[in-house]
Amino acid sequence: MNFKHNKKRNPAFIFEALTREFAKAKLHKDEKKINKIKSVMKEVFNKESLLYKQLRLYKALTETREVDYLTAEKIIAEVHRVFSTFDKKALYDEQTAAIHKINHEVSPTVFQNYVSNYKSLASAFQMFHDDTIGVKDRVLLERKLIQEMVKPEEKIQEEEPVDEIVVKTFIKKFNNTFGSLMSEQKTLISLYMGSLDSDDTELKMFVNEELERLKEVIKENIGIQEIQSDKQMKENIGKVYGLLEGFRTKRELVKEDLVFILKAQELAKEIQE
Repeated sequence: MNFKHNKKRNPAFIFEALTREFAKAKLHKDEKKINKIKSVMKEVFNKESLLYKQLRLYKALTETREVDYLTAEKIIAEVHRVFSTFDKKALYDEQTAAIHKINHEVSPTVFQNYVSNYKSLASAFQMFHDDTIGVKDRVLLERKLIQEMVKPEEKIQEEEPVDEIVVKTFIKKFNNTFGSLMSEQKTLISLYMGSLDSDDTELKMFVNEELERLKEVIKENIGIQEIQSDKQMKENIGKVYGLLEGFRTKRELVKEDLVFILKAQELAKEIQE
């Protein structure tokens, strides 16, 4: 099957690429660029736009996991049904406007950002252009997507014990109820709870921003005497930093991830005091 994936017209790719651009701007403390990316994302993916609605369809295709075969087939059928109601000319115009806005208000290099699930996004892109592929290729494509939907979510074996044990080692004052929550912890919980019933776009933006902040705090404080003199603490902080880096490849945030980030936020507060 020979099919060209135009990633600039793939809303899921655009969203992921902008999210990574946002993380880089946050890392370099480029406030002007941070605000510009936020503005562009809010405009391009406002809840009334076709791009936002298509993004939801992409997520249904690429983020659904651990469902049965029949459910996966129904999801694909529903995606086709909903997309058939779209005004394709209006969608094309929104895509063109988004490309222009990103090129001129952020940077053309946004489209060169690495996106870890690029292949699955490219496969989903074909679903919205199945009129250009044959019947056989469409069936094979749908089978491929269904196989992804029905397989179990991959879990990192190390994550759960590290989540509970490593962080506790050096957060001496921290208790499992978190005591008095910090503002960033309250924001994280609020966005997470909201994402359970609707869209997780705001949650992803906040998490990416918060992960960069937490990594920056660790890098800035790893050299302090209290940490350097404690081999176990230094090693554990390194592990936490590695786990924060690992969040780049996550498709969605689960409860265990929420707990880990809350603890990492508490860690950041502790080592800054």
